[in-house]
Amino acid sequence: MNNDWITLQDAFKKETDIRENTDVSKLCTYGIKPLDDALICMANNELVVVGADSGTGKSELAISIARTNIKEGKKVALYYLEGGYQEAISRMKWIDIAEEYYRNYSHLDIEMDYRKWMLNLEKDKTLKEIECKLWEKYKAEYKNNLYIYSSREGMTVDSLISSLLDFHKLVPNDDAESPFNTVGKMDLDLIIIDHLQYFSLTKSESEIFEISEILRTVKRITDNFKIPVVLISHLRKKAKDRGLPGQEDFYGSSNIPKIASTAITITPSSKKDDIASGIYPTYLRIVKSRIGIRSNYAFLVDFNLHKRCYADNYQIYRLDNYGNVDTEPLQDHELPKWARKKKNVERGCKE
Repeated sequence: MNNDWITLQDAFKKETDIRENTDVSKLCTYGIKPLDDALICMANNELVVVGADSGTGKSELAISIARTNIKEGKKVALYYLEGGYQEAISRMKWIDIAEEYYRNYSHLDIEMDYRKWMLNLEKDKTLKEIECKLWEKYKAEYKNNLYIYSSREGMTVDSLISSLLDFHKLVPNDDAESPFNTVGKMDLDLIIIDHLQYFSLTKSESEIFEISEILRTVKRITDNFKIPVVLISHLRKKAKDRGLPGQEDFYGSSNIPKIASTAITITPSSKKDDIASGIYPTYLRIVKSRIGIRSNYAFLVDFNLHKRCYADNYQIYRLDNYGNVDTEPLQDHELPKWARKKKNVERGCKE
């Protein structure tokens, strides 16, 4: 009998050993309250695909997840393929600058405008002082926890694999049943790729085939090296009658959510926008989950444009079979068990 089979007894014991030796504190999280409440964390071999229409917060989510995990001491590789490393670090710095400003300097009534700051039109010395403090914090706390892919060459499957070899190392093998003294490991805790459609396709095969191959390659990375990957993706062009997007709405191939372990979609609730306050309510929907989160629920959470972060409070809505949202959120007694004890708090972002 070849090595592809495992007996019931061996499977039973191995599953117990792996589960009982799992330390959740060492796993990566989303840093967004409804997703962490529902999903708790990312498993080591998890491929998370996040889909959204253009301009609806995909890249902001990628930056937020990266920032959350480097703050927890995790080592993150960020492929910010469309905007490049400069935009990625600008977005991350602004989140931290805004957080410090609203915590300690809001009485100064500075116009907190990301666009003006990016264009060097906002020259208030307070923001410069905050940025200098931030530099010291990054050196002391974040250290070398974040690596941003900086090549401007077109990203291919081969260049992705080649770039990850920079983090590959051999470590002692603690598997007593293995004949090898060392095993290949990746010196990373999380890989974030923004976004799938920025990969250069060879055109030698159909687009659907090539996108599926990219997904399979990324899934092999998670399986072989036990590192979660967050992969951002476009959605198909929105139809007039489309409710909140589901698995079938990912652009390019139906294999995207099939291959993924977890699939999440982002949809703005434009009619609820509070433009004057910079509050943009957004639906987050888990359209695929291997831990039993139902896809007929959606979380409505405020995105604060000034602070560039999601609020801690959220509401849960039920969806019909077409993705249409109920007019009223679920009442306490209707909430999923894991959400029943969660309390809504005043609008704002986690300090």
